Amino acid sequence: MNDVRLFGIVTKEPTIRHAEKADGYDVARFTLKVDQGAREDGKSYSDNINLVAFRKVAEIVEKKLKKDSVVIVSGHIHAGSYTNRDGERVFSQDIVVDKIDIVRAEGLENVGPAAMQAMPETTEEIYSENDY
Repeated sequence: MNDVRLFGIVTKEPTIRHAEKADGYDVARFTLKVDQGAREDGKSYSDNINLVAFRKVAEIVEKKLKKDSVVIVSGHIHAGSYTNRDGERVFSQDIVVDKIDIVRAEGLENVGPAAMQAMPETTEEIYSENDY
């Protein structure tokens, strides 16, 4: 099973690449700060995870997400490779977003483990590739 679910905060404005050809599709890339909780030393830690969205989900990312938006994403890991400009083979892994739940578009101030746990159970808006 290849299933990823993440809850976090968008760290910077998403980047959007629009299709240049009629048969192409839009691609959105953004980074999500995901809290790991407190460790033994009492400090809170987080990971910055790179995400990619395609087609209609990319359009939603462009229209609705901005820096500090709080979201829940569902998707899968995609492993691939490509040849870079120097002719070297580069391996990559992306989290591909299949569904995005927007909890709060404006973001939260002072978000830490306690604030993350206090988030409402229902989301403001839910978007997925299957909705279109």
